[in-house]
Amino acid sequence: MPASLNALSKKIENECGLQEQEFRLQYMDKDFNEFMNLTSVSDLNDKDTVRVVFFTSSSSSFSHMPAESTPLAHSLSSDSCDADTENSSADTDILSSSESTSARSSLWPTPFILPRFPYDVQLKLEQGNSAFKTDGKFCIPDPKLKSGILDVLAEEIINYKAYPSDSEFSDVAEALVAKHPCLKEQGSVSGYSGWKMSLKYKLANYRSRLRRLGCPEVTVNALKHKPEGTSSPAYGIKKPKKAEVNYCPGFPAGETAESQEKMRVDLLAELKKRNNYETVRKMMDMTFAYRRHEIVHDSPLVAAFKSRWPALFQVREINAEFRRITTVPLQSKFLSQLDRFSDDLLKVFTKRGGVVTKRIQDVMVLMSQNGTIETKRECILKGLCIYLNEDPHNLVKEYLDVDSESAEADIKETVMGIYVVKHEFAEATEDPEDVGIVLEGVEVLSGLGNVAMATAMLLGLIYSLNLTYPKELRYTFEVLQKVILELDSNKLSGKAQALKTKLFT
Repeated sequence: MPASLNALSKKIENECGLQEQEFRLQYMDKDFNEFMNLTSVSDLNDKDTVRVVFFTSSSSSFSHMPAESTPLAHSLSSDSCDADTENSSADTDILSSSESTSARSSLWPTPFILPRFPYDVQLKLEQGNSAFKTDGKFCIPDPKLKSGILDVLAEEIINYKAYPSDSEFSDVAEALVAKHPCLKEQGSVSGYSGWKMSLKYKLANYRSRLRRLGCPEVTVNALKHKPEGTSSPAYGIKKPKKAEVNYCPGFPAGETAESQEKMRVDLLAELKKRNNYETVRKMMDMTFAYRRHEIVHDSPLVAAFKSRWPALFQVREINAEFRRITTVPLQSKFLSQLDRFSDDLLKVFTKRGGVVTKRIQDVMVLMSQNGTIETKRECILKGLCIYLNEDPHNLVKEYLDVDSESAEADIKETVMGIYVVKHEFAEATEDPEDVGIVLEGVEVLSGLGNVAMATAMLLGLIYSLNLTYPKELRYTFEVLQKVILELDSNKLSGKAQALKTKLFT
């Protein structure tokens, strides 16, 4: 097995005669049962399947050729092009554009998988582990060995995020001493607290190097990019706060702000054509970094941003944008996880007691009148708000079709929420006339059909537009993000942690 991803790519290039073609590699992830972008050779096992994704033009045209290894290090064979490119591209390509390889393709791994160290470092560690097993002798690494270890770990960490949390630093340090017990620190309770602190300093220095090189994810926090007269480096800190994997990626290779702006204008023209989704999707892929820079740096008003990027305010593109940012599918995971926890949530609700239970019961009456899955999901979401001592009316506002004027006036005053329009004499079993989303007094999406779908799309828009959760619903959205979607699930508030504990006991 080649020691690095570059060496593996070169091996495949030589074996399969791909010297004149640009490509990237994907591997079959056994946990998700789908192809994921390959970022490290440590992800591969013997006889794994590797997919070669070709970059054929700047407009994101690509084809797939699987290359199977049996074992990979000795035999590589290229087969004919994958005929199912349409389905596979939607499911496995986080960013399908040919130059978007700088975008990350996976969440923080649990447990953390150590990369392979340089040969000399690996040799010293093997010798240290051998001495530890025979004599119980701990290794005290010299400065060169320690620096070699920390350099490789910092490079691996940056593949997942530039600003890891304290617990994620602990994951890396714990994985290091677990695989190389000779590095365990004597006198330390955890055995790796010193390594954890060294990793923090090393990554801070690594970020400084990236900042000097112009990496947008860290330059956005540089003092020279703050408003004039600002002396505090902490002013307006812009970091991923909701487990974003691609928070502020760099432009595709060869692209500039001017070329990306031209593509944005071309995208507006493409939107006017019928049955043109594939072209629009590819152009949205290509302009993803440009869009994120605009969102993160300028924080535009929703109305202004919608006029510049109308394609984003569609269900398919909200799903695609959420996946570009987090690598996680939005709609399918949100609804399936909500259904998975529904019965457990109902049991937790009944044990709450007091006035809260009475309010939840009043909301759940609709379930007995209309037993559809959409109604059950809506009642669960409203009950979740009440259980967390928050008002579901702040999330879902209901109006009658006869009160259109008052509804429009109320919508203009709504900062963030979901509106539901019902017929005046509608039965409980009837579907609402319209369900949509309001942001900053602007109706950004309509015709969503039900509240659960609207809630998923609202979450997607919050990520896409880099919005903060409303204070009056912060616990509800925290549970939806960290418990339902399982994003950054290891760091919860007291309320969210208490609910999660009850769900899993």
